[in-house]
Amino acid sequence: MFTAEERRKYIGGSDIASVMMMSRWKTPLTLWLEKTGEIEPDDLSDNEAVQLGVELEDFVAQKFAKEIGKKVRKTNKIYFHKKYPFLAAHVDRLIVGSEELLECKTCSSYKQDEWKDEVIIVEENGEKKEIIKQNTPYEYVLQCIWYMGILGKKVCYIAVLIGGQKFKYRKIEFDAELFNIMVDMAVEFWNCVQTKTMPALSPEDSNTLSKVYSTHSEDYLEYQDVEEKIEKLQEVKAGIKTLDVEKKMLEAELKNIINTHAGILTDKFKVSWLSEERPVVNTERLKADNLYEKYTDKSTTRSLKVFLKQKKAA
Repeated sequence: MFTAEERRKYIGGSDIASVMMMSRWKTPLTLWLEKTGEIEPDDLSDNEAVQLGVELEDFVAQKFAKEIGKKVRKTNKIYFHKKYPFLAAHVDRLIVGSEELLECKTCSSYKQDEWKDEVIIVEENGEKKEIIKQNTPYEYVLQCIWYMGILGKKVCYIAVLIGGQKFKYRKIEFDAELFNIMVDMAVEFWNCVQTKTMPALSPEDSNTLSKVYSTHSEDYLEYQDVEEKIEKLQEVKAGIKTLDVEKKMLEAELKNIINTHAGILTDKFKVSWLSEERPVVNTERLKADNLYEKYTDKSTTRSLKVFLKQKKAA
């Protein structure tokens, strides 16, 4: 596997979804900050789920080999794009005697829906047919396309152990057009890394920027060009506030209709209003027992607030 220092030198299969702004876990900005050395990647070495995933990789590979009747071979080699040496691949397994690869995954039972099979009804020549759609997390599909493109392979399987109890595998075929798009975007992203040019921001970057720019001076920046953005922000916040009031009113009306029943059934919806137990920390008791300060950590963060300046009298 790549070390943290090695990962800064390349764009790998686990990076490409972020480069393409299609990752649920990491934005282009976060990846750019890691590649430029501005921030350190999350240290997952002590994460038990990650550790078990590494330990179970060989089991998943052997289970796949037994299921499909093919021999797999582990490779520790790092493969590079022929034209761009900063585009790299580190695959889990090669399938012996074929143009095929294997990626091994594990996930909790909470994520089993990401891998579920769905029956879809389609109409063809006036006849309805059932098609099985095999869901696969798209980050992994992109990873497989990336590996196939760099190694020059035609097929990549993804084998997954779900919750330690359910095994599935998917067959991903190479898409040359998609791979070329991926390469173009990766080259453009790497140019941003090399020139220290920040990539386009995503909505999820707000918290990341608070960490990157964690300290501040006492001076204010004179910048008239952003007034339109500030006005738009205020409009959005006002709209959210109005919608929140409307949401609470609708909830109150539904609760009043439900009263002591479990909920409401309509032809289209099922609405429940059920009792739920939640743990609540009694801060008053902690303070009385002189434990509140002991177990309270303080953190500092920057808060974005907008104030309307008073116009100077003429």
